[in-house]
Amino acid sequence: MNSNLFHNVANVASLALALGTATLLWSGCTLTATGSFDCSTSFINPAYTTGAIAVLQAIKMGVNVVRDGISGLTKPQPPVQQ
Repeated sequence: MNSNLFHNVANVASLALALGTATLLWSGCTLTATGSFDCSTSFINPAYTTGAIAVLQAIKMGVNVVRDGISGLTKPQPPVQQ
C-alpha cells in the first residue's frame, strides 16, 4: 500500500470515527453546562472513539515523517505526474 492510499484510507477511518462521536450523542451522551460529555446513560464508552482517533492521527503523522522526513511536513508537495 502506498502512502497516498494509506492517507485516503485513514481519512475515511477518521470520518467513521467522527460518525462514532455522533453515535455517542445519539446513544445517550449529553453535553454538560461545563462543556464535558456525560455518558453515564450511554452504552458506548467515549474513551474508545477518542483513543482510536488519537492513534490514527499519530500513525498518519508517522507515515508523513517516514515518507518525507521532518522537514517534509512543511514543504509543498510536488505535482502529481501523469
